[in-house]
Amino acid sequence: MFRLVGVLTLLMMLSAVPAHAHGAPTDPASRAFLCSPGQPTASSPPCRSAVQAGLPSKEWDNIRLPNVAGQDAARVPDGKLCSAGLPRYAGLDLPTAEWPATKLTSTDFTYRATIPHQGSFRFYVTRDGYSPAQPLRWADLEQFLSVPSPPLVNGSYEFKVRLPQDRTGRHLIYTVWQNTDTPDTYYSCTDVEIAAPEPAPAPAVAAPPPAPQVKQVPPAPAATTTTTTTPSTAAPSTPKPSTPRPVPVASTVEQPPSDTMRFGLSAVVAALGGLAVLGGFMVWRKRIL
Repeated sequence: MFRLVGVLTLLMMLSAVPAHAHGAPTDPASRAFLCSPGQPTASSPPCRSAVQAGLPSKEWDNIRLPNVAGQDAARVPDGKLCSAGLPRYAGLDLPTAEWPATKLTSTDFTYRATIPHQGSFRFYVTRDGYSPAQPLRWADLEQFLSVPSPPLVNGSYEFKVRLPQDRTGRHLIYTVWQNTDTPDTYYSCTDVEIAAPEPAPAPAVAAPPPAPQVKQVPPAPAATTTTTTTPSTAAPSTPKPSTPRPVPVASTVEQPPSDTMRFGLSAVVAALGGLAVLGGFMVWRKRIL
């Protein structure tokens, strides 16, 4: 009987304790998470200074204020944004460029929920001209993302973020998690190094197109023209001059006598023969007389 009463009493006491959501950014990591035990950055000078100033490093997920109801700038004063104005976390507000900064290589952000609850997230990034050596003010921040009630994945909330394209170099991302099933709001500072966008590649110069190959077309055959002769009373056309005969060219090779030359030689031989007969007759006649 006494055991049953003890159990009921314990349950009543537990039910009277309000349940609080806990969490903080882990990728990229917040200052509080980087200063927590087991992190290699916990021995950095800013983390050691924050611990000496009273930072409860094991409670890196518990920077929260109740009943803010969206009035963040009214409840969290300038210069105390990273601690949310809580004295125990005042070491996180230390203005120094020695805070470890995460080089952003992805647009995926992770917020670990050690005690998950429903709520909305608001993300801010510092403006151009921000210096980590100066106290952080609300005027230094620009909101770039708001996510209502994201789903919990493997104990964390995951976000696909898009930072302003004109931000490069050292900056700070400020995260506000406002619960909807508890009255609490959580605050976190995350130091980041934003790489400059890579220049667009120069447009490739297109090579001139090759000269078109000229296809050799065989010559077309000459057209055959058929001429039809039609009787006509028109005056006859002037005959074309005949082609001149080639002029004989003297040659050293003996040529046979032509017919004309044979006829001439025969006539000469006959005349000589006639003269010989006539002379013989005249001599005979002179002897007789």
